[in-house]
Amino acid sequence: MGTTTIQIENPTKELLNELKKSFNSKTYDDVIQNLVRKKTKSMFGKLAKGKKVSTTAMMKGLRDKSDRF
Repeated sequence: MGTTTIQIENPTKELLNELKKSFNSKTYDDVIQNLVRKKTKSMFGKLAKGKKVSTTAMMKGLRDKSDRF
């Protein structure tokens, strides 16, 4: 496969270096592929903290009437 060059800031490169060590990867490409393919946990239900709550009850109190247009 071919290669390409991308520009990143120094803090980003430092993060990639840390991840490279923690993932025990040989290349930055391996690190990026690992991050992209990593399955994230669903956030479904986190707002209700596992309780069954109606949408109306959940939305109540999130905005005051004075906040509305």
